[in-house]
This record gives sequence, structure tokens and C-alpha cells, in this order.
Amino acid sequence: MLARATRHPYNDASMVPERFDEMAGWLRAHGLRPSSPRIAVLSFLERRGQHLTPYEIYEGLRAAGAPVSIATLYQNLQALSRHGLIKRIVGPDGAVRYDVNLAPHHHLVCERCGRLVDVGLSGPLDVRPVLLSRHGLEQEPPLDAAGAGWRIQGAQVEFRGTCPDCSQRTTSPGTKRRRRTSQGPTRRRQRPTT
Repeated sequence: MLARATRHPYNDASMVPERFDEMAGWLRAHGLRPSSPRIAVLSFLERRGQHLTPYEIYEGLRAAGAPVSIATLYQNLQALSRHGLIKRIVGPDGAVRYDVNLAPHHHLVCERCGRLVDVGLSGPLDVRPVLLSRHGLEQEPPLDAAGAGWRIQGAQVEFRGTCPDCSQRTTSPGTKRRRRTSQGPTRRRQRPTT
């Protein structure tokens, strides 16, 4: 049995005993043992409410005084994801991120900084996937994915644009936009040897 929240090093000021017990019960209900690192990871993700990479979670826990080893972190993220307590997503930068928002939602992505924000849709999403041919053209007649034997379990819409912060930075007077280059660091010229 775990110690109460007030006596365990993985708990922080926001983890009152009632909340600790609630999370432990939630983990048990999903078939997981409520270990202190697991509760710390889940609590941290819930408090932050963002789409965080394992490194961001690792650093955040360390800064909050609840460090876990990187191996323990990855094992717990995998277990929490596998048991449906968090979602594993791949962000716009290709990095794996974790989301505690389990309600159906979509994402708004900033193409400049990679910020990922949860969004809902203002109306019903009445979209049916239609299979395309190998060349990207619609089949004649169009073939509904469900009619072709696909069992659709969910949909994810990703909106792309520029976030308010990046928009502000590019329109502020006196700011220069840094140019991205595909080349590596500048090479120094070598002096001729005499």
C-alpha cells in the first residue's frame, strides 16, 4: 500500500491526500498498480494539460522535486498509454508526445513553433473516408472505406496555421525573422600552412 500524499516524496503541493487516493483508485480500476512514480507522472501530465514529450516530462518532474529515472518514465508512459489513461501522439515535429485529454478532440498546430493545442469542432463532423486509387485519384465509383471492409474507430483532424505568439513576433516592428537554412554550422576557412 502506498503512503499517504503528505508523506511521499513524489507528491507535490497540489497532490492533496484525497487527490492521491483518487488517482490510485483510477489506476487500480484500469488494471495498474498505483506506484508512486506512476502517480507522479499522471499527476504532472494532468496539471500541465499540454502535449509533452518524455524529455519535457522528465525535466518537469525533476524541477518539481519528483525525479524519476528515464527508464522508469518510459515504462510508465507506455503502461499508462496501453491502459488508456493517456494518449500517445506524434506531434508535428515527429516527436512522440503524451496527452491526458481523452475526450474526442482535434489539434491546431502552429507551423512555426510546433505548438499543439486541443480544439473541438463547432458543428457535427459528417465525413466519410473514401478510398483513393494508388495514384491519388478517386476510384470510379468512389469506394466508401466502410464498404471496403474498414472498421473506422476514430478520426483525427489537424488544423495548421500560425499561433498568436508567432504571428505577433513576425508583425512586431523591429523584429527580424531568422532564416532557416538546411546547411549545417558555418565552416571556418583554414589558414594556409607555411
